[in-house]
Amino acid sequence: MTIKVIATDMDGTFLTNNKTYDKVLFNRLFDKFMADDIKFVVASGNQYRQIIQQFPEHKHQMTFVAENGGHIIENGRTLQEAFETEEAISALVNYIEKYYPDTVINLAGKDSSYLPAATPKKVKDLLSYYLPVLTYVDNLHPIPDDHFFKVTLLVRDDLTFKVRDDINMLFADYQLTATSSGFGCIDVIPSHVHKGTGLDFLLNHWGYTPENLMVFGDGGNDIEMLTLAKYSFAMANAPQEIKAVASYQAPSNQENGVLQVLSNHFLKGIEL
Repeated sequence: MTIKVIATDMDGTFLTNNKTYDKVLFNRLFDKFMADDIKFVVASGNQYRQIIQQFPEHKHQMTFVAENGGHIIENGRTLQEAFETEEAISALVNYIEKYYPDTVINLAGKDSSYLPAATPKKVKDLLSYYLPVLTYVDNLHPIPDDHFFKVTLLVRDDLTFKVRDDINMLFADYQLTATSSGFGCIDVIPSHVHKGTGLDFLLNHWGYTPENLMVFGDGGNDIEMLTLAKYSFAMANAPQEIKAVASYQAPSNQENGVLQVLSNHFLKGIEL
């Protein structure tokens, strides 16, 4: 079957550790994709308004599965949104503040992100890259008046899996699922939402199947899309458990591994 949809994660996958990529090579590939009617999709846990900053020239010709599948945008137009309930968010914030008080909590809303004003400055500086529209609040209670795609938690690295597993056990009735994207970061999203459901929605929307899909990922929040696609690539820098669910391996993100694979296949004609 012909590859008609290409989807890639961003951090640790498409981007180098310095948040860069080979733009000259990407532009050549993107022109090829447009000519051949191949859909290029960014599938990320990040916000749409943040992701598009990396693609100023092409953002209205691309598709985005943002917020780990909670926000799907094609050519600048929203196709689908999935929000958490205020009750679920309130219960989660109460739990984290009580049992993991050192955790940084960010609420990712449709209009803005919300972060406690008391968050340490170095964390604010770190998050400013990911949260281009940010509101500081004295307290997360009451929950701000917005619609929320997800809650992001920054925890100590050694607590990542414990906090994730605790949330998945205790908040199943709230229809919340915690997934780790690495670096002590946990995204808590609606249980029926992930990158795999977002891409499956798009395949149906375009009239394609997983046989037409190529994906690239490196983290726990990429597993569902890696298992969905026929042509699935884990990055060389990915943990072994991620490599185990992928059909192929790409060079590391530091080597522009996604673009290397795409160039070899679509520009040089090397078969997979």
